[in-house]
Amino acid sequence: MTSDCLKLLCALAALGLLAISATPSRAEILYPYCKSGGGDVGIGIGSCNYTSLEQCKISSAGYGMCFPNPAWVAPAATTVAQRRAKR
Repeated sequence: MTSDCLKLLCALAALGLLAISATPSRAEILYPYCKSGGGDVGIGIGSCNYTSLEQCKISSAGYGMCFPNPAWVAPAATTVAQRRAKR
């Protein structure tokens, strides 16, 4: 093996290690609805762990306020052709 090939191989290995270490350790899941308030005195940060407005309202039981999560982005709609192409 020539020194140029060895240098290239080392560079590619270093880039591979860098790419692996740059990936996040876990994915954050964003849900479409949040609840603020609640708790003993009706205030608080709340949470954004609700998949529907109805689920949020039932969970809050009249304490706090449900609202759309401003950080949530709806997934892009896929066509039948796109779903078939993934198979």
